[in-house]
Amino acid sequence: MRLLNLTTTLLFFTCAAFAQTAGDFYNRAVQKYKTKDYAGAAIEYTRAIEIRDDASVLYNNRGICYYQIEQYDKAIADYDKAIELDAANANAYFNKGNVLKALVRYEDALIAYDKAIELNAYDKKFYQNRGMVKLNLEDYNGSVEDFSKVLELSPSDDKALYNRGTAYIKLEEYDKAKLDFNKALKINPKYYKALINRGICLVFLDDISGAKQDFTAAVSLSPADGEGYYYRALATLNDVNLIRGEFQDKQNIQMIGENVMAKRAACSDFEKAKQFQYSPAFEASRTHCPKE
Repeated sequence: MRLLNLTTTLLFFTCAAFAQTAGDFYNRAVQKYKTKDYAGAAIEYTRAIEIRDDASVLYNNRGICYYQIEQYDKAIADYDKAIELDAANANAYFNKGNVLKALVRYEDALIAYDKAIELNAYDKKFYQNRGMVKLNLEDYNGSVEDFSKVLELSPSDDKALYNRGTAYIKLEEYDKAKLDFNKALKINPKYYKALINRGICLVFLDDISGAKQDFTAAVSLSPADGEGYYYRALATLNDVNLIRGEFQDKQNIQMIGENVMAKRAACSDFEKAKQFQYSPAFEASRTHCPKE
């Protein structure tokens, strides 16, 4: 009997030692992840898994590390293992969806996000990412529903407002889109992407002056992003076309001068956009600003 007690005691301390060691590796992995040493974190999680190969969380977390260093096949394998060990691991399904989205496997990503939401219907990031996949699949009404769910869970989520506004643009519901961008900018006045998209709405709502103000504000907030320059150029060219349409027969000297100045400004903006590698600007520049 004494021998049995001793064996039990040794077994207890041995298991405790193993658990502590796995915990040590886990903690090191967490610290390395925080410093963006994702490869190093993956190694620490592997060491923890060698001790505790039945812990779903370890595979899930190592999968996140592999995702960060773009080793997507390994990430998917880890998420699948995490799900095998714990079929209720909603985060593993979500993270798998993120990898599939990065691989442009949108239909597969949608299945993974659906399962994550089935397991946990109260995590806003699940709806946010599923909404983005639906945008890419051109299911704009579906994406509006997902972003609206995010806002139901978190009414001040400026990213969800921006994303829903973007979906409304795709649906050509420009007034609704503008309202969402207004709300996003009220929450985050420096959200330059929201300024650009509100400017796009204003173009379609025939407020060219307001659109150019938004594009100019976006350029001021993010002068190294070509998108604002590109859309400001397009808005300026819209003015050029209006001038041409109204005065093409009158040959008004003053308006012709404004036409030239406006076109120069637009072409200058296209050049700026090209400088920052905004790809649509290259074709627009060739079309609207041919070299003489």
